[in-house]
Amino acid sequence: MNQDVLQLTIRAFNLRRYDQAIQHSAAGLDTARGRDEAFWLGLHEACEGYGLIARGQLDRAEAKLIGAMHTLRNFGFRYENFEVTVALAAVRRAVEEIRVVRTGHKRLFDVSLVPQLRLAAKADD
Repeated sequence: MNQDVLQLTIRAFNLRRYDQAIQHSAAGLDTARGRDEAFWLGLHEACEGYGLIARGQLDRAEAKLIGAMHTLRNFGFRYENFEVTVALAAVRRAVEEIRVVRTGHKRLFDVSLVPQLRLAAKADD
């Protein structure tokens, strides 16, 4: 796992610079092998999904986020030091919000629901 690229991806995502997060996650995906490849695919789809939300393309965003959920749910609570359950909960909530907006119960996607991705704290030795 390329920790530097992961940190760049998380930083860009948390600053809501989704185009940069998409680029960084694509770089992580390009160099990943084995189980890491599936992880990076899920993270990349999540970044793309939130990028589509930011552009108001909720139909396409929903599909990307559902793909991210299906991929990331196989990684348990944490993968390496990435907090998977935090990301999954946020992605699921975003999909629910998209569906509420699409059914007309709300007019706009609540951007306060955009998560902050994070790495797990490391214990001191």
